[in-house]
Amino acid sequence: MDKNDLAKLLDRYRRGECTEDERILVERLHLHAYGDQPRRTGAVAKRRVWRRIRKERSTSEGHAVLPWLAAAALVFIAAGALLHRPGADVPQARQMADLPAGGNRATLTLAGGEAIPLDSNQHGLVIMADRLLYADSTMIAGVAQERKHRPDLLNEIVTPRGGTYQVVLADGTNVWLNADSKLTFPQRFADTKRKVTLVGEAYFEVTKQNRPFVVETAGQEITVLGTSFNVAAYGDEADEQTTLVEGEIVISAAERSHRLLPGDQAVVQGNDVSIAKVDTAPFIAWKSGAIAFKEETLEHIMRDIGRWYDVDVHFEGVDRQQRFGGTVSRYANVSEVLRRLELTGQVHFKIEERGIVVIP
Repeated sequence: MDKNDLAKLLDRYRRGECTEDERILVERLHLHAYGDQPRRTGAVAKRRVWRRIRKERSTSEGHAVLPWLAAAALVFIAAGALLHRPGADVPQARQMADLPAGGNRATLTLAGGEAIPLDSNQHGLVIMADRLLYADSTMIAGVAQERKHRPDLLNEIVTPRGGTYQVVLADGTNVWLNADSKLTFPQRFADTKRKVTLVGEAYFEVTKQNRPFVVETAGQEITVLGTSFNVAAYGDEADEQTTLVEGEIVISAAERSHRLLPGDQAVVQGNDVSIAKVDTAPFIAWKSGAIAFKEETLEHIMRDIGRWYDVDVHFEGVDRQQRFGGTVSRYANVSEVLRRLELTGQVHFKIEERGIVVIP
């Protein structure tokens, strides 16, 4: 396919004269390459698509263009927009019932058993030796004198499905909790080490101190002095993932220790531990308000969507292991997220009450 072939293809597309395969190819190419830009038609669209192909071709000499286009069709990208074609079918997800995204929701349970629903209008909780505050310094509760120096007394903060919350621990460490997660921590850390327990997913920015900071999960123990990393340790996932963004950490799992450097990800599955370099961005995107995947399975993607939108997911005759990549706002309604997946042409969805049905 050369420049003239592409121009003819786009002209046929604009006139509505493409075959179905050609139409799908052009729409997926445009979505892949320019999903976050406004709609364009005519000469502008042609120049954009051609520049994209020429750039890719120059960096992969000797590879045919058409196979690359087919590969591009397998992904969806944030805020996608199709080239305008009069009478084009509206993707099925646009016509769905809708569900809102999750938000700031969590419950704090103190060591004595008192449960405090946290304010959804607040963005964070601050733990101090003698009091509990919101990030704007609004008082939540005081701490009894006898509890101020008891590192063995543990509090816990729990986010429900569809919830997230930020916590500043007593040492100044920042923790962002993802949906359906629980962090157990003391009001005051011990003098020898700072230890917390995590179920679910959290991003940590650990304050540097001489005493180590330890995160314990069901399958591993992570030890740091001061660094930034993400831990995904959900009970319904087959493995646990620890992704290091900055600094250095040591994980202990399956009776062995492993040192991670920035960009490393450790995957713990039973007694198996594997470490590889990764692009850390998709694994921490949730903290910044995005849903991002890079060649993740449909099954994994839908579990994450189910947690964040608090919906049950059912698969009907669809390959759960097919892979997708891309990014979309975490605060978009669920229909928008599903629409992006549908634009690949590989999968479709139905929303039924609080459930999503995944179909071919």
